[in-house]
Amino acid sequence: MQVPGFRIKRTIGRGGMATVYLAVQESLQREVVLKTMNRAKGEGKDFIERFLNEGRIIASLQHPHIVTVFDIGTIDHTVWIAMEYVGGGDLKARLETGVEPSDAIKLVLHVAQALGYAHARGIIHRDVKPANILFRTDGTVLLSDFGIAKRIQADSELTSTGTILGSPFYMSPEQAEGRSVDTRTDIYSLGVILFEMLAGQRPYRGDTAIKVIMQHVQAPVPSLPAAVAEYQPLVERMMAKSPDDRIPDAETLVKELQRHQAREVNLEFTADFRRPRRPESAISRLLRRYRWLAALVVAAGTASAGFLGAYLYAQTLGPSLIPRQAPPPVTAQSAIRETSNPRASGDVAAPERKVAKEEVVRALEWLARHSLKEDRLTQPPADNALYYFSRLLALDPQNETARRGFADIAERYIVLAEKEFSNRNYDKAQVYIALGLQVDPNNQGLLDLRSFIENRERSFIDTVLGLFRS
Repeated sequence: MQVPGFRIKRTIGRGGMATVYLAVQESLQREVVLKTMNRAKGEGKDFIERFLNEGRIIASLQHPHIVTVFDIGTIDHTVWIAMEYVGGGDLKARLETGVEPSDAIKLVLHVAQALGYAHARGIIHRDVKPANILFRTDGTVLLSDFGIAKRIQADSELTSTGTILGSPFYMSPEQAEGRSVDTRTDIYSLGVILFEMLAGQRPYRGDTAIKVIMQHVQAPVPSLPAAVAEYQPLVERMMAKSPDDRIPDAETLVKELQRHQAREVNLEFTADFRRPRRPESAISRLLRRYRWLAALVVAAGTASAGFLGAYLYAQTLGPSLIPRQAPPPVTAQSAIRETSNPRASGDVAAPERKVAKEEVVRALEWLARHSLKEDRLTQPPADNALYYFSRLLALDPQNETARRGFADIAERYIVLAEKEFSNRNYDKAQVYIALGLQVDPNNQGLLDLRSFIENRERSFIDTVLGLFRS
């Protein structure tokens, strides 16, 4: 492939309708992304003119969170577009390792700002999905492929050329049904992305495009995991089936997201959306911010923060002054028994005690949610989701986040066990099932999975014995 004025270095991606290259714009000696699209059979000059007109409009978009388009043109039967080369990858790849809730809100905020800018200029994206959300190497979030993506890039996971353009995983109900769309279709798609970042999976799944699309049209919005349940109302408003019930515009969405940001506990932010390295435990990171809280608890001589306050304070003194002794093993049952201990609940009548307890609760909720996200479910000792949910329940026996947290841990063990089972690692799958049942002995999903594996093993043994008998 040759495009005058550009030197192609290598192919970045290839689909049924388009090819994407890393190229050098020779006049400026800068690296660019060069997308080329072959015309479908029967498409003539009108198609080229529409493409060029739309390209010119998109090239006029100048926003800090929109990929810059440099040039657009045609050669023979091919149309091409040159745009900014972004070296930090895309959200689709980053979803594989997970995104922190605070980072998810920040990312959606930036994309909403980009959409608001485009919407104000009469441009609807129509294909907002993780593959179209890119990152510069400094972590800046960029939205790409306005309008053009709907024509030149069919989702390779479920669709084929001439069937569905764009991705059914992120398609609004009105778009799926072929009805007229407005800017609210982009808000729906962005809501799906927010759900996926928070839950670690897409809201609607299926082995065919039609099954996924029908869920977008008919199925209710699934519930988020307990650790991020606070975002459920926001997701439901973004993903409302009827556009009239949705957040009305990107500007309103931006304000909503900013309110969520203001409520966040400012414990740790990864501005470039990279997963943080863990040279120290989560509890140690927390202590750097909450040293004042530990001091307050001890100075007041109160039990309002229970053993957690004492534990935090001991950690701040360092190993040279206080022997580091890990707390005893924690199970869900022992945690619930521990809530009856008056020393754990304490008297919170004094205002400063109430403040201290509330801060510790918020800190524990963050630590539990963070551990759950990183699959630190029951290990390592004293730095895992079960440990933090248990301590949270001991401190606040009525805390719904803690009570739901045990079920979330068990559900995560189901996912891990099913994955190992599908990879034929049956022993490891059984270990995950056993660990999950220690947390939630009555979890029906774990019980069913254990029964299924046991029956499979019995069936295998019977088959082998039958071979010897024959």
